[in-house]
Amino acid sequence: MEMNNFTQLYCSSLGTGGGSFEGINAFFNKYGYLKVEKLYDPKELYSEVPKERGQITYYGSVDKFDHISEEQQVNGSLARYSHPQYKQIHSQIRLKLEKILGEQLYNTYYYDRFYFSGQELTRHKDRDACEISVSVHISTNSKKPWPIWMKSPEGEERYVELEPGDGVIYKGCDIEHWREPFKPKSNIFDRKNYYYHQIFFHYVRANGHRVHFAFDSGR
Repeated sequence: MEMNNFTQLYCSSLGTGGGSFEGINAFFNKYGYLKVEKLYDPKELYSEVPKERGQITYYGSVDKFDHISEEQQVNGSLARYSHPQYKQIHSQIRLKLEKILGEQLYNTYYYDRFYFSGQELTRHKDRDACEISVSVHISTNSKKPWPIWMKSPEGEERYVELEPGDGVIYKGCDIEHWREPFKPKSNIFDRKNYYYHQIFFHYVRANGHRVHFAFDSGR
């Protein structure tokens, strides 16, 4: 497949065969992830830290939602499912991933999460609606990078550090991924006020065996 300007711009510096589709796919298949710098404008993703904690699920409007007080995966954090701010961005990101990976994808679901000091994301693999996923860093008030870890199909553990707007594409169903406890550079008096905001966009391959999970219909 012929190289395009988007892939050259965002992937040429990744050490993946000069940014060629062959090199990108070889890296992605070997390690199960791919870092993409400047995937999306972080200003368009930005949201102030809400006062709420737990899990909020939106139903097409910021005025229609359910809220439970405890977020099941990361206790004390705030996860927001289907926030209207990111609805169109979900598809815009998909189009970018299709150009990078050279294959058609279908949307499944998305959510963003605010992490706070001391919280961690335990090792896990995702459900079938997360065949191809991307985690995009939105913002933080910590000066210390907070890496996301990936375990390759060959068992090698690697980490990725993201700047606001950077993303890491990964095979969510196939490789373990996690974050160690969030410990920003701070003093004991202000540590509780630190946060890290990121968003997960999930997809399935149009020609893959998980295609029936498109639009999260198989949940």
